[in-house]
Amino acid sequence: MELGGNVTLGRRIEVDGHWLSVEIYRTAIDPAWILEVENEFGTLTTFNEPFLADGLAWRAFEDLVAERGLAAFLGPKDKRKPRR
Repeated sequence: MELGGNVTLGRRIEVDGHWLSVEIYRTAIDPAWILEVENEFGTLTTFNEPFLADGLAWRAFEDLVAERGLAAFLGPKDKRKPRR
């Protein structure tokens, strides 16, 4: 979706029975792509390094899920009840 020069790609993914919201975006002033993942508890994980392409950001997400599973996106307080 393109809004005023900004580009955002979003998807909701189920990992190990839990939902993650994945957003890959860039702004009109920076061509680099940012990857953010929000878990069902509302904890947001933002990758520190931007990506040259949206596909590279998605690949980084897939690789991290394959390597660490859901734990990669859980914070220390995420044993509480998920928000709906």
